[in-house]
Amino acid sequence: MNQLMFGHTLRMLRTTAGISLRALAKKMEVSPAYLSQVELGKLPPPTHDRMTKIAATIGIPVSLLIEMSHRPNPDTILLLRGHQELNELIKMTVDIGLESRDILEIASLMRKLGGSGFRKLVHFGANHSSDFMQTGSGKDSPDVSSSPFNQMDISEMANPRLVFKRLEFTEKSDLLRYMIEKIGTICGSLDSDRALKNLMANETEDSSGLGNGAAIPHLFVDELNQTIISIARIPRGIDFGSIDEKPVDLVCLILSNHESRQNHLNLLAYFARKFQIPTFMEEILRADSKKIILSMLFDENDTNIH
Repeated sequence: MNQLMFGHTLRMLRTTAGISLRALAKKMEVSPAYLSQVELGKLPPPTHDRMTKIAATIGIPVSLLIEMSHRPNPDTILLLRGHQELNELIKMTVDIGLESRDILEIASLMRKLGGSGFRKLVHFGANHSSDFMQTGSGKDSPDVSSSPFNQMDISEMANPRLVFKRLEFTEKSDLLRYMIEKIGTICGSLDSDRALKNLMANETEDSSGLGNGAAIPHLFVDELNQTIISIARIPRGIDFGSIDEKPVDLVCLILSNHESRQNHLNLLAYFARKFQIPTFMEEILRADSKKIILSMLFDENDTNIH
């Protein structure tokens, strides 16, 4: 399934970037037939070197492609071989029950403080360890307010008014019409009818249903002066023509103008990577507030969004 999702996502990113199959294959130094088989999910994801060329051509972080492919990063393997103590660190993260969010937060902190600053923090913690010892039996509640953007960025890209916790539509066109019309109430310049027509044409050509219960319909709309995101949960599921032929429970609609193409592509890759993680999908479908849904989507500890 991951192989199929990777291929479908790669094709979606390539076509959205306006790059032909032949042009990308040339950049990768492979045959168009080989790349076509990868996009159809009939061949495994390319090697790290080839994914680096794909990322450079499309203009997205190569880390997103690597994570979607589930291929080990060769640099990581070499690092583990050269620093055996890292294996103990990895084992410890499992033993004490650290979650992905915790690990990303540690990485973000290390990046922010640098080597010297982080060592000072570790020494401070060691000298004051009693202050940090776990005293309760349960997990601390996660801080759901974190985001890689400031509050203005969030409100501009994903206004809570465009987050719908429960919609009951049974047809894809009706759902997308509703979401676009709601965007139109905030962005008066949007021609809702034309946007829906163009979006449905895209869907007819190639469904945005990625599998794993998620879809990322997206469109370039020149009259918009910013990127707009709308999120909808459909508890009963809706047919999106997904690659796994299963109903979609979560829809993330992205509208951008052509000048924001790079941001648009990064968001597509970022969400596609998140939505193929079963635990993430389970958690976001259970989230009981718009605030939590947005904080999960825009996690400040996930450096890939940048």
